[in-house]
Order: sequence, then C-alpha cells, then structure tokens
Amino acid sequence: MTAPAAPAPFGHYAQATVTPDGTLWVSAQLPVGGAVTAGSPVAEQTRQALANVMSIVEAAGSRADWVTRVTLYLTDVSDWTSVDAVFGEVFGSHRPARSVLQVAGLHHGYRVSAEAVGWCVR
Repeated sequence: MTAPAAPAPFGHYAQATVTPDGTLWVSAQLPVGGAVTAGSPVAEQTRQALANVMSIVEAAGSRADWVTRVTLYLTDVSDWTSVDAVFGEVFGSHRPARSVLQVAGLHHGYRVSAEAVGWCVR
C-alpha cells in the first residue's frame, strides 16, 4: 500500500502491508518531509518520522489508538528524553508497546527512525 502524504520508499519495499487478518505493518520511516533535515533537532526529526508513520496508518484505514507497537531507532540513546516527549504528544493517552534501539547510523545522517504495527479494518 502507498500513502501519498508519506515519503515514497527509497528502495524495494512497501510503506506498509496489511495481512488478511487486518494486521498493519508499517516500514521504518525516516524524518523525511517538510523543513526537517538531518541537522534538525531530534525532537523535530522524531515529530516528522512519527507524522510519516501516522500518514501511512491513516491511509491504511487505521488510526493512532489502533497502533499496538512502535519501534524507534536512535543514533544516540541520550536523545531519549526529547524523543519520549514527542512520542507522548503524538500518542496522547494511548500507550502502545514500544522498543527503543540505539543504532550505529541511519540513512542520510538522520538521528531517528520509527516503525509501527497495528491493525485496521479492511
């Protein structure tokens, strides 16, 4: 599936797939879009990466409170406080399961990437 509001994939993969049981698997999204660059503060990068994820979630016919799991990839785990604050802004009172992993690097020099699993009604 493709969400026009999210960046097109950079490689041979789908923005997301939906299994026959309605499980939605959103590929990892970089903070591509808007005025965000690799040099932008990590909070802005996180906000954009999650906005890209949510664009895909919504294009699939789902919504934020149907997201069941999010994985965040950070190049520096010391960015945790800023990333967690933005995560709370995006999800509000909904608290999906979450993993945060520190990675050696991300494409294009970004500091954060986000992927999600949820469900949708098809």
